[in-house]
Amino acid sequence: MRIVKIIAVLFLIFILWLGYLGYAALNLKPKITAEWGYVDDKTTELWLHIDLGKKLPIALRVDNVTIEWAGVKIGKVENMKLGFMQDKVDGVLILDNYKAVEALKNHIRGGEKSYVKIALGVSIFGILVFKKEFTQQVKTDILSQFNIKTESTGDLIKTPAVEGISSRWGPVGDKYITVYSDVKLYNPNSFPIPVSGVEFNVNIDNYPVATGTLVENTVLPANGYGVVKVKTLLDTSVLPKVWAEHIKRGEESDVSVIIYLKANVLNKEFRIKVADIEKKIKTNIIEQINSMLELKT
Repeated sequence: MRIVKIIAVLFLIFILWLGYLGYAALNLKPKITAEWGYVDDKTTELWLHIDLGKKLPIALRVDNVTIEWAGVKIGKVENMKLGFMQDKVDGVLILDNYKAVEALKNHIRGGEKSYVKIALGVSIFGILVFKKEFTQQVKTDILSQFNIKTESTGDLIKTPAVEGISSRWGPVGDKYITVYSDVKLYNPNSFPIPVSGVEFNVNIDNYPVATGTLVENTVLPANGYGVVKVKTLLDTSVLPKVWAEHIKRGEESDVSVIIYLKANVLNKEFRIKVADIEKKIKTNIIEQINSMLELKT
């Protein structure tokens, strides 16, 4: 009889526990937020904080949290655990910066349109009971950041003014991404300027990111407009360092664009600086990730 009473009490406790667990689970209002952690040129930490809103009388394990961009799995975290009667779980998602560069290449190949996916699963007693995937489309317009304009300077020989730069993506290779640009220039001088070469350099946070050369010789007409065609190679090997610095600076970077023309004017070789621009580029990647998680939870 005593054993029967003990079993009955245990069964009652189990029913009460199951009932509270069911009530708590049905009334959960989970909130997932993300923030940047440690970053270097190889890896980036993305901290995920899950607040269930209620303490659960059970231990859970969040399995195989992964993040994928443009079809490339760029990071994952395993075995995020929630202890008994806890309502919060934290975990760090380790992003592979070099995989992220491969994803960027796919993003560019796709016309600067791609998807970011974050997937996670929840297990109880080793059994997967919940699986969720968050998806957000990413659209960018990277090359528009380099559509610059400058004014003419000088006295005897005036520097051509940059009226605008129109760029498009070329081949995406293992080491370099090619960009073709049409640099529209205005020659304010009363004589034509034959352009025989171009030095086109882009630095981001003091890292040399891209260099450009002239595609074909051209002549800027006197008091007229001309287009200089430039082929620029973007060095993908330096991008992980640029990314790390960008995140360390709070998603802000200093970009410099310097353009020199090589020309023969009045039988003399000239190296004419037509652009020396510095600008800041800001992103809100972590805000977009949090917005994605908030909208879907």
